Amino acid sequence: MTPEEHSRTFNLPFNEAETFFQGKLNIPTAVWDDLQKDQHAKGFMIAGANKAELLADFRAAVQKSINGQMTLPEFQSRFDEIVAKHGWSYNGSRNWRSELIYNINVRTAYMAGRWEQLTSPGTLLPFLTYRHADGVRHPRPVHVSWNGLTLPANHRFWKTNFPPNGWGCHCTAFAASQRDRQAAIDAGLGEPPAGWDKVDPKTGAPVGIDKGWDYNVGMARDRSYQILGEKFETLPNDIARSWMREHVNGPAFERFIEGKIGGEFPVAVLNLTDMAALDTEAQSVWFSQDSLLKNRGELPTRSAGHPELTLAEYRLIPEIIDQGEVYRRNDEKLIYLLRGDTVYRAVLKKTKDGSENYFLSLFGSSNETNAIKQVAAKYEKVR
Repeated sequence: MTPEEHSRTFNLPFNEAETFFQGKLNIPTAVWDDLQKDQHAKGFMIAGANKAELLADFRAAVQKSINGQMTLPEFQSRFDEIVAKHGWSYNGSRNWRSELIYNINVRTAYMAGRWEQLTSPGTLLPFLTYRHADGVRHPRPVHVSWNGLTLPANHRFWKTNFPPNGWGCHCTAFAASQRDRQAAIDAGLGEPPAGWDKVDPKTGAPVGIDKGWDYNVGMARDRSYQILGEKFETLPNDIARSWMREHVNGPAFERFIEGKIGGEFPVAVLNLTDMAALDTEAQSVWFSQDSLLKNRGELPTRSAGHPELTLAEYRLIPEIIDQGEVYRRNDEKLIYLLRGDTVYRAVLKKTKDGSENYFLSLFGSSNETNAIKQVAAKYEKVR
């Protein structure tokens, strides 16, 4: 690798790990596998932590750790403070549990950012080399056998085997040149070993990978939040509504409103009455980036939108859905009015099969009379 290649590949500002973690949503869980595989790329969880305030405190400490502002000993001290503050009862020893939380979150965030850097458009180096971490107390023989393996970045090996590949795995990957690739081929490391993708019946993952770790955290970072949809649907309705309010007050929602996160974002949960009125099977309400751009007036050929709305007003969406007056426009749409100094009007619809709900628009008016005239006089009131 030439000095120029090395400089352009490695001497980059490393904020990708920070933004990866900022994009996560706090998810209440009972056990470690409540979230599966790539769901971890969009959800922040700590097994057994099912209180919003508890998760929020842990999240802040983990974010500082990822940002390089908190060492493991400092995190462990903060861990003790959080546990005492919330009276949290957890499994395992203090050192083991705190180190596990720290290492998993910091490591996966780092490797997600690493993948983004290694595979960003225009990169000079089209290959990746797997590196086993020297000095670990209990090396995994299979991981050792992958050391030096150099493959194209689009090889399917990286879909399941990009590190970390298990609890405590400290393996990593580096960019590699054509010369590095040829050297690996000459050393017999130009293709994965035979049987590398054979599934171990004990783990349900390829041999050498721990249960639930057979995914690429860097690829998963680009997945839609819809991968968490099933989890949202399994939460009790009252808990889901409370947690959704937490989500829209978090950093991920701010990034979504700023246009830094594409796809769809969960913004509200319907109560049971509204679900029945809309005849929908789903309680979650999603906001697409396309609808957001339209509402912000950034798609002028389709709508003038409402560019005057602020982040704080968008954060009112769960409250509007929870507390607003509800009117049924037809068998697919509900209109919400939240009265106050400003009267907010929101519209959502279900998909034709009733399996999903989508938030369409939001705007505010200082003229309550007009708002009532336009909605209450025309449509059937639900509640």
